[in-house]
Amino acid sequence: MATVLAAVLLSVSACGPDEATTPTGTTKTVVKGYSVPENVNYNFRWSAEAGIDLFSRPAVVVRAYMESYYLAIHGHALAASYPGFADATSQQLDRVDFDYWNDLELERLVGTQFEHLLALAPTEDGWAATVCSGNYTVMAEKDGRFFNLTGPSPQAETLRIVAPEQTLPTTSEPLAVEGAERAPSADVFAGWKIAEHEQAARDQSAYAECDSRMPDARDARPQKANLPHDTPYPTLAPYPGWPRYDEN
Repeated sequence: MATVLAAVLLSVSACGPDEATTPTGTTKTVVKGYSVPENVNYNFRWSAEAGIDLFSRPAVVVRAYMESYYLAIHGHALAASYPGFADATSQQLDRVDFDYWNDLELERLVGTQFEHLLALAPTEDGWAATVCSGNYTVMAEKDGRFFNLTGPSPQAETLRIVAPEQTLPTTSEPLAVEGAERAPSADVFAGWKIAEHEQAARDQSAYAECDSRMPDARDARPQKANLPHDTPYPTLAPYPGWPRYDEN
């Protein structure tokens, strides 16, 4: 646990040239009443490779999708995801990941999920991304004890996102994409679509790269899933987090 706390400084994004920027203007559509599911008490902390800007429009879509995806799974419902997620994935995503959980009891989850944007490259109609998901510090509480969800290895996942056919003009009001909130209350997908999500990257070298991008050493992580702990891993503040759109 001390290693996780000491290494949190490494989870701050390495932002370089804005090579992945698309015009980011949008109209804010605030969804009243949205909040993270009550059983989900862990936060997401993002980092990125040098030269990838976590605040560019493609990166924001990747962030919103990945966070929404895991919230929908852990909340056992599509409605547990961020505003706009259902529309962004309406034709491309297999909803069985969420729907088959409906009859199972919700787990109370705590801790921190580390996400690292390993690659972000333009395609003919959008962007392709490789994301490292480290949820070895996400824990389920059962009868006063805490059990980690996975062993030490992060997952390497790939996404393909499609930009809107007409990007909004740069003179439009920009959408803020960081803050102290755990989740956005506005649709930050802004017309972007998710064309493909592979939970296991085809490029096996991505797994070794992802392993080296986690904020703590491999031997300090849980070595297998479902280990009991008397205290949970710390729930760190979200980064970059999201703003309060209704106050902007």
